[in-house]
Formats: sequence, C-alpha cells, structure tokens
Amino acid sequence: MTEHSNATRRRFLAGVATATTASLAGCTFTSIGDDDGPIRLSPAEVEPILDEPIPDVDRPVPVEPDSVALEDGLERVESLLADVPDPVADETVPNGVVRQSIDQRRESATEYRDEARETSGPETYYGLRDAVVSARESARGAETTLSAVEDPDVGGLVDEHEERTTLVEGRLETLEYRGEDTDDGRIRAALFAAHVEDDLATARRRVDRWRVDDHSNVIDIGDGAADLEFVAATVDAWDHLTDRYGAETDDSVDLEPIFENALETSVEATNQVDLPDQDTDDWLAELVEDEVEQGFPQTLLWDAVRPVYRVRDRVAEAAEDGRLGTGLSIAVRFEQERRAFETVRDRFDDGDLETPDSVGEVRTEREAAIAAAESALEEIPTPSIGAHQLAQTIQSLEWTDDTIRRHGDRDRDTTVSIGGEYSEYACHRARFDALPEAVSAIRSRVLE
Repeated sequence: MTEHSNATRRRFLAGVATATTASLAGCTFTSIGDDDGPIRLSPAEVEPILDEPIPDVDRPVPVEPDSVALEDGLERVESLLADVPDPVADETVPNGVVRQSIDQRRESATEYRDEARETSGPETYYGLRDAVVSARESARGAETTLSAVEDPDVGGLVDEHEERTTLVEGRLETLEYRGEDTDDGRIRAALFAAHVEDDLATARRRVDRWRVDDHSNVIDIGDGAADLEFVAATVDAWDHLTDRYGAETDDSVDLEPIFENALETSVEATNQVDLPDQDTDDWLAELVEDEVEQGFPQTLLWDAVRPVYRVRDRVAEAAEDGRLGTGLSIAVRFEQERRAFETVRDRFDDGDLETPDSVGEVRTEREAAIAAAESALEEIPTPSIGAHQLAQTIQSLEWTDDTIRRHGDRDRDTTVSIGGEYSEYACHRARFDALPEAVSAIRSRVLE
C-alpha cells in the first residue's frame, strides 16, 4: 500500500473509528487490540513476524535494449553534469536554498547513473526506462538551475516545451499494436503496449502541467528543464525499444482489433459488478451479511474493497482514451482485486478474520500470503501483464513489511498498532490467491 493510500484510509477511518493509544513510562509497546483493550508488545516481540523471506521476482521484460542506448543516455548525463561542481561553492551560488537544490539534484543524477551502470541482461530494460531517464532528468535540473543563477532567461525553455509537447503527442498518436500472432506473441505485445503507453502518458502529463515563465525563480526554472529532459529521455528510450521490438518480431501483425475486443469485454465485465454507492452512510454494511463494527472490521473491508472501486473506473477510462495496453493491464488488476475482495468478505462473514489477539496471528497471515505468492509465481507466465501485476503485488507486500520494520525502530514511550498490517496481509494473501484466475480471464480474452 502506498503512503497516499495509507493516508486515505486513515482519513476514512478517522470518521468511523476511535483510535486507541497507550504508553508506559520507560517502555515501548506495540498495540494489536482486542475487546478488552490493546495487547501491549515490545518491538522485539514484533520482529519475528518478518522471519519468513519474501520470494524474489523478476520484473517482466518484453524486449532487451542494446547496450549502446544505455551508454548514449549516460553520456548525456555526464555532459549535463560536466559544469556542475561538486559541491557548488558559496561564492558561485550565494543562496543556500538554491545551492542545496543543485547539490541534491546532482547527487540524485549520479546515484541513478550508477544504478543504470550496474544493470545487465534483461534488467537493462528497466535501467534504460527508469534509471537513465531519472538520471537525465536530475542532471538537467542541476545544470539549468545553476546556469539560471547567471542567466534566468526562459525563452529557450518555452520553445523547447512546444517541441517536446509535439514530440510526445506524436508518439502517442502513432502507437501501433503489433506482435506475433501466437499465444505468447499476443501476451508479450500486450505487455509492451502497456509499458510504452504508461511511460509516454506520464511524459505527456509532464508537458501538460508545465508552468515556467519570466516570473519563475531559478529553482522552478530548473524543475521545468528537468521535466523537459524527462520527456526527451522517455521518448529516446521508447524509440530505441520500439526499434528493437520490431526487429525481434519480423512476422508481426496488427493486433489492435484483438486488443480492442479484449478490452471491450473487460469493460463489460466491470460494469456487471454491483457495488454500493459510497456516498451512503452505511455502504460498508451493504457489502457483508451483518452490521460492520467500528475498528478492525471497517479497516479490513476498506482495505479490501477500496481498490475495486478505484480500478473499475480506470478500465473504462483507458478504453475511452484508446490506451489498449494500459486498459488490459488495469483489467488484470480489476479481476484480481474483485476476486480478492470476495475472498476477504467471505472470510470475514465466516468469522475467520477478526481483530488479532496475538503476534502469531499476524505472522501466520503474512506467511500464508508468501505461500500464495510462491504459488502464483509458478502459475503465471512471463513476460506478460500478469507477471507485471504479480511484481506489483509483491512490492505492496514489501511495503507492509517496511511498516512493521518501522514499528520496531520506534522511539521509547511510543505505542503503535499492527492491526492495520494484519488487515493488509490478509488482503495481500487474497490478491495472490486471486491473481492466477484473474490472469487467465484476461488471457482468454486476448487469445480469442
């Protein structure tokens, strides 16, 4: 779960539940909670929850870049950083805030550069898409902020913005959905399309929100230049990857009609799912058989059903925008989240998911989630949008683990709760269990 998602959940629960906090002098406690009040636990008692390691998963790669593309991108980084001193001297940039901004961007650029250099084999795909693009973005921000201290003229950037806007819009308008007309070829093509659409759509959002003018300060000017470099780097990466993909699919055919039909079927499937209106006061109670009590039951059902609402709308939006690869990728997640919610709801109705009264219950639920993840790893083929969603789900599990670790590092006299993490582990377990069926559903539509 992302930090934004956690914040959303906290805002929701604040209106329907009462937080319980407690602290004892000289002691650090972690609260789980039961009907009689919180069970207090030391960080040492919480740490064994994470004893079982999460399985490693390779992110799916539809095509490997040539090493030259990586090298060219890194040369651009070096060129941008050539005139940015390490660190920037006080006499060069007297303003401490501006100086710090330049130093931080230079540091980020070098870290991303080193990350890209360390990639090899299939991982160079992400080295090019992520690390090189981010390194170029940060390096350009540092270089432009420094130069703007002497010359804050933004005329060149305004012209560049128009060029970048035309560039990225042109790439999006001319996207083709091609691939080999085999089962594996169609699945691979869907993953490739989803990734290129996502990256170019992100780049377009950068130029759409771009705001730099004669009144911008030097840091904002640097940020604007960084955005434009991000766009250019993204287009460069996908121009290369598209060429590589085309060279590897000599017998490719137009798969657009197939993807359109598969996405249309997926939209129809989302429309058939009946969910209560969230604007009503008792909408959570409509999801289950009995009244939903405050506290853990609300947390659990909120965690389980929230993604269903959010993802359902995104499938239709992608279809309306003509983003076929993105739409199919989101459809996989919708099928996963819908099934996962049904599993959590059934377990809740059966009394199998209640407020935990021991760390052992939390640990058991996490280990069951890991076992479900390992099972999904064996069933889901790669490269595919299903494998991409599996990697994303494992990352979400890692984020929950990170929260548990932070609990163990809390200062003394602090009380926290792991009831929310128990809820997340239960939802993760259901998502891993649901994913193979979700992938099969979308795969059957793509292969019709």
